[in-house]
Amino acid sequence: MADRRGVLLPLIFFTWIFFNQSQVNNSRSQFRTGPSIDDVVAGEQRQLWAVGNSTWSADLHREGPVSNITGLENERAYAWDALPAVRARAQEQLEYALGDWGKAALSGQASGRNPIPLYSNITGYVLGKWKRSPLQETVAIPQLNLTEYMPKDLFGNPEHARHFERNITGDHGEATIRFKQYEDTYMEDSTTEMGVNLIITDDQTYDEWEVQLHGTYDIRLGHGLFATTSDKLGGIFALPHFALSEHTFETTRTLLNKSIAHELRRQIIRESDQLNPWTSKVGDNDFVWPRCDLILYLQQMATATNMQYGSSVLRSLERELRFPTGAKVPSAPEMHFSMLIFSPDCGFILESQGPPDAFAQDGDHLVGPKVEVRFAHSRNHLLAYIPVLFSQLFLLMRQMREASTPSTRSRISFYTAVMLIIGDGYITMALIVAATSIPGLLIPLAGAGFVAFLNTALFGMTFVKYVWEVQEPERERIVRAEVEDELQREQRLLEILNRIRAERRAREQAAATTAAGPDQTPASTTVETTTNSAVPVPPQTTDQPIPGGFPERPVVQPPVDTGATPVFFMPSDQEGLLPVTEAPPPRNIDAIVASRMPTYGTVYAKTYAILVAIVFLTLFSLSWPAPIRRGFLGFLSICTSSYWIPQIVRNVQRNCRHALQWEFVLGQSMLRLVPFWYLYVYKHNVIFAEQDYYSMAILLLWIWTQVVLLGSQEIIGPRWFVKASWAPEAYDYHPILREDEEGGNMPIGFSEAAGVANDASLPASPIDERTPSLARRASIAKEAKEKGKRIFDCAICMQDLEVPVVEAGAPRDSGGIGANLLARRTYMVTPCRHIFHTGCLEGWMKFRLQCPICRETLPSL
Repeated sequence: MADRRGVLLPLIFFTWIFFNQSQVNNSRSQFRTGPSIDDVVAGEQRQLWAVGNSTWSADLHREGPVSNITGLENERAYAWDALPAVRARAQEQLEYALGDWGKAALSGQASGRNPIPLYSNITGYVLGKWKRSPLQETVAIPQLNLTEYMPKDLFGNPEHARHFERNITGDHGEATIRFKQYEDTYMEDSTTEMGVNLIITDDQTYDEWEVQLHGTYDIRLGHGLFATTSDKLGGIFALPHFALSEHTFETTRTLLNKSIAHELRRQIIRESDQLNPWTSKVGDNDFVWPRCDLILYLQQMATATNMQYGSSVLRSLERELRFPTGAKVPSAPEMHFSMLIFSPDCGFILESQGPPDAFAQDGDHLVGPKVEVRFAHSRNHLLAYIPVLFSQLFLLMRQMREASTPSTRSRISFYTAVMLIIGDGYITMALIVAATSIPGLLIPLAGAGFVAFLNTALFGMTFVKYVWEVQEPERERIVRAEVEDELQREQRLLEILNRIRAERRAREQAAATTAAGPDQTPASTTVETTTNSAVPVPPQTTDQPIPGGFPERPVVQPPVDTGATPVFFMPSDQEGLLPVTEAPPPRNIDAIVASRMPTYGTVYAKTYAILVAIVFLTLFSLSWPAPIRRGFLGFLSICTSSYWIPQIVRNVQRNCRHALQWEFVLGQSMLRLVPFWYLYVYKHNVIFAEQDYYSMAILLLWIWTQVVLLGSQEIIGPRWFVKASWAPEAYDYHPILREDEEGGNMPIGFSEAAGVANDASLPASPIDERTPSLARRASIAKEAKEKGKRIFDCAICMQDLEVPVVEAGAPRDSGGIGANLLARRTYMVTPCRHIFHTGCLEGWMKFRLQCPICRETLPSL
């Protein structure tokens, strides 16, 4: 019956994850502290009233209704004095992108369409470099009372204050923005609601923060205004006061009055239970430290391709991307945005790096594809990767067919097969997880994941099982040798212990004899018992003591063996008692070996446990600092690409070569480099991985080194780069043939041929003319035309075999290096001293490990 215990581990693991999620959510709701939803709604209504009754102020006068908005109170020590300069900088970016028309449109005086071709629907991704703005020098660092922002623990008690999260202290880094278009949103003029997901990385401190911002986007101007909303800043309520002009202030205020009122109604009727619908937190993380609030200005810019297409072509292209009809359209240009970030509570100002302040080679602001283009690229890349997976599967099936005999499977390293399976399993889990989280790519991801699953679970594990079963006798011999060595060590230890105890008892008896004196003999030395005498000795009579004298010493009767069982009294602490060590009963070595032999179910479970651990470590590494994350991923890439190392080691241990087909080795090496090439070299990869030619070169060199070592083992020898003492002894099928036969490795028949050549003038003997035996019939050597060579007959193909032979008297190191090195690979000599062509004997040994001539057992290759 098959061992199904390996299936329990994944089943228990996923069951625990499924049922534990609800318990975690319930526990969080029980310990959640803070205001109720009614208190939150009351505060939001107060701030909404302030938005509706406030007026535009170029300098942000925090008086009147404006002071009712969280973060704009007069007692707040935020850096609001820098807001006018930040507005001016954002207006400069808008005018650089749109020209004079943009300046007029900002004040509401422009008419007609935007002459600059811009995208109307900007759902997608942009990324680029950022730098610290020159305005930073004019901003005073806010002096905050940190006790007001002390976080609460699970039980509502204040904790110690510490630094704010999202506090960017470096001078440069990278930023990635994902635009999110809301469904059923309100729209005022050309302004609509929108949200963005910002990931900002500090290259100096290696910190990485992810934040959600909510705000508005003006489709006509291509201008976006977003802010975070928290307990320290009501960003969504104060958003109109961050606008660039009075016209955009009125438009934004009208739009937000509608959208915020709609969200308040949903909270009042309990259609939404969120305390902060505009939260900046990513994920469900209730217990966090204070964070820096952000105000984000984005301005869409036209690329050279946009200007070439024009507004009408760009609108048609955008309509075809969103609602495809099959029309032939040009390729979609990438989106292009400039960025400006202002943190009023932490006091830093950041902006994207690019023209006109910097050369385009140093940074071109934020550039990225639309979401439709990214999905199309993802589908195309997955469809191109599916043939790669099929090619790996095809090579594996050919290798399984080639390694169909125990002789060939015994040469394959089990750990090489397992490492290949782990790599395929890693790809499988990545594709399956992506398929469940990206609905738009479900079909291509599911198709690629299915092929990878076949490669891993069906064919890969079957191949591993075949190799495991064939190599079981080898593992049993190793375990048996270990058990026998262990038993021998225990036996030697027992003998030493018995000898020490015997010597100890002898010393104690000698000491007792000395202490008893000459008049008293210990019972152990004076009692003499015979097997035939069981009658007790009569008591000896003693003389009466002399009156007035000293009493005489009582005579102690010697102990008599009555045959009764003695009674021993054992003290409570067992002090002074020596355990009696006897020879242990014979142990069943076969049972011990069977108990220590690993099963395939155990290996199956361990393989998947290692795979799951690697996947979780990879997920955890995404939150590590950038240098540590890059180092870990590079180390993981090197480890997962070291699949030929176990095969090289096994070739050395068994002194074998050509365990795997070269088409399998070269094909798998190249095909498994495709994902690394996609991530490290391909610029337009869908996960926006940074190009890293250095890491790719190291990985390519490492795999190339392994392949070269495998090739050198087949050509030169499996052990050419190790010392003879480093590896166990193994038979060499390609020995150096010497004419003097001192090594005893000359093929049978060489002496007869030499004798016939030397004694051709002597009369023939009837004994010499007899027919040679079967064991000596097929290897009679003949003289070759060239000096230093002999010709033998191959009993398999019945063709001549010319081999190099070192003549008598030649140096010992001759014949091992040079031309003879490759010539030795053309023949094979068996332990029974029969010689064959290499290809003939290797083909024979795939099916039988017996000599074709004498049927002697042959060691496997």
